[in-house]
Amino acid sequence: MPKILGKIGLLVTALAVGAVWLVVLRLKDVSAPLLAAYGLLLAALVAGLLWPGVLGRLSTRRRVLAVLGVPAGLATLGLYLAVVYYVTDLPVLLALAATGSLAWAAAALLRGRRAAVGRGARQTRRAFLAGGAGLLLGVLSGLSVGWAERRRREVLAQGEQERQAAAQAPGARRRIADGAVRVFPIHTGDTVVTYGQFYGGLDGWEGPNGYLRTLLDKAQIAVPVYAYLIDHPRHGLLLVDTGVNWEQAHDHDGYYDHNYLVSRLLTQRDEYRMTPEQDLRVRLARLGYDAKEITTVFLTHVHDDHAGGLRHLPQATVVMDRRDWEHGTLYPYSFDLVKDHLSFPAFDSGAFGAFPGSQDYFGDGSLILLPTPGHSPGHMCVLLRLGTGSVLFMGDTLYTLPHLATGQVRQMTIGGADTIHQIEAARRIQHLLASDPGTVPLFAHDNTRYQSGSVSSAFSTGAPGKEGLQELRAHMEAVLTSDWRLRPGHSPRFVPPAPGTGLGRVEFR
Repeated sequence: MPKILGKIGLLVTALAVGAVWLVVLRLKDVSAPLLAAYGLLLAALVAGLLWPGVLGRLSTRRRVLAVLGVPAGLATLGLYLAVVYYVTDLPVLLALAATGSLAWAAAALLRGRRAAVGRGARQTRRAFLAGGAGLLLGVLSGLSVGWAERRRREVLAQGEQERQAAAQAPGARRRIADGAVRVFPIHTGDTVVTYGQFYGGLDGWEGPNGYLRTLLDKAQIAVPVYAYLIDHPRHGLLLVDTGVNWEQAHDHDGYYDHNYLVSRLLTQRDEYRMTPEQDLRVRLARLGYDAKEITTVFLTHVHDDHAGGLRHLPQATVVMDRRDWEHGTLYPYSFDLVKDHLSFPAFDSGAFGAFPGSQDYFGDGSLILLPTPGHSPGHMCVLLRLGTGSVLFMGDTLYTLPHLATGQVRQMTIGGADTIHQIEAARRIQHLLASDPGTVPLFAHDNTRYQSGSVSSAFSTGAPGKEGLQELRAHMEAVLTSDWRLRPGHSPRFVPPAPGTGLGRVEFR
């Protein structure tokens, strides 16, 4: 009985490890049919090793290893090299191969001592050959450490050259200093997401089920990632969110390789896309600013597509809700350079419209922080007064303008109380926008004409004026009714990709 229980325990452990590995491969976009076949091969191998008799003619473990183990091992190595391998893995792989060869040599040497004279000599020769191979692989492992580091530095150096060329290209603006509050949308690249994750919150994309569907459903779209620069005559240069950085887009595995492979394995290699011109530092330089001048960053939440640019802002004070820092999903490496410059608002400035709490950050009513938990434990929105009106930076409480129709369009939510909190926050935002026609929303991921057309045009010089804000409100009212319903022609629909293109797109009908 203990033997049977032990085998069952080994089977459960092996299947759990195999399931995690299959999830990793699915995150790396390995096709579902291939994973199904590979998973069956692994399951048959484990079962055959524990109970050889269940596989009929493969009635010994040696035969199971020969017939199933070799192809399973080769398939595992092939999949790893195809979709997970990164240049810094080379020294580790060589070291593992060296260890295996030396272990084989030791085992062969022991067998040779116990065997008859002729057979023992053969085992001894095998031991010396395996040992020599192990020593050679060990030397190569040591030498490859420097090569891997140089290879990564070359990748980063190439990126730096491209960034410098983009920053110095003709057509840059001069900084405008006329005492006006200016806001500049900064497109820091795109993120690749599942269509249902972005628009399917009312179709079952919620909680654990939603996260599972992101693994299985690869109907993907690219959506923009925006940060917002604020040039304030009294408070200096501010940022709302920081977008992603060049390394996340072009050296993804290196960037997410700072906690023993965990983040690298559990993220999608091509989840971010960025041209040199979209680098935060380049975008600031093209507007006449320097990233080193940024004094304060208001982080709506700690997710990495909003926090990646912090690597370029080590001098800035980063303002965020303490709940996000303590309980949110964050990647520490993005915060390493600013973790000693964090500021946590108390939200003790009293009610603000439908919001029971708020923070008048500068104490002069110019910038108000509003808690909007749900998408993350401490998500917050930022309200900025321009003089001619106000802008509300939404973060990820709502992804796009159509998402304000919460009864018709919804992004994937965490589920349970978090979903309830996020919908409550959205309704408070609806109340704020309805009660103040001089306030317009600005989104972090809007992939509609509101962002690419109206917002881009109104904020082309940073100061939209009263007319610009009115045009944005007119666009909003053309999309949404007064009771927050979508007008005809503005419901999102997924359009599958053309053959060979990989990503779909969104139409509004």
